[in-house]
Amino acid sequence: MDKDTFDVIELEIAVFMRRAEAVRLAGMNGKELERAAYLLLRYLEKTGPIGIKALSEDLQLDISTASRQIASLEAKGYVVRAVDPQDARINLLRVSDEVPELLREVRRNRKRFYAELLEEWPEEDSRRFGELLAKFNSTAELRQKRRRDR
Repeated sequence: MDKDTFDVIELEIAVFMRRAEAVRLAGMNGKELERAAYLLLRYLEKTGPIGIKALSEDLQLDISTASRQIASLEAKGYVVRAVDPQDARINLLRVSDEVPELLREVRRNRKRFYAELLEEWPEEDSRRFGELLAKFNSTAELRQKRRRDR
């Protein structure tokens, strides 16, 4: 691939990361969660009860970062700890009962926002953009796993 291709990718990803969150937050209506909280809660909702160590490994977070973020979510009542029935030394994390509805509302708001933001794009461009973002994220995750497994 041409070196200029990677110059464009590097710059556009940096700009995308800065703008996506700023533009999204400026245009949101209704309930919202900060990005880290949203991702953690979606993961916990999907996986069910999990220990902090496994959570931090799965999400590629430093355990101290994961602990701080979970503590913040616990303080808000979004995460509940329970003793692992197989090993009393381990606390399992799960979402509280109100989180699934909160996440449904936040997802609806986010989807509506992106639909409005990209309403002038042809449907095929939006679909392809989503596919390429998913491919990029999968590639990045696989690379991170390979490095961790070395």
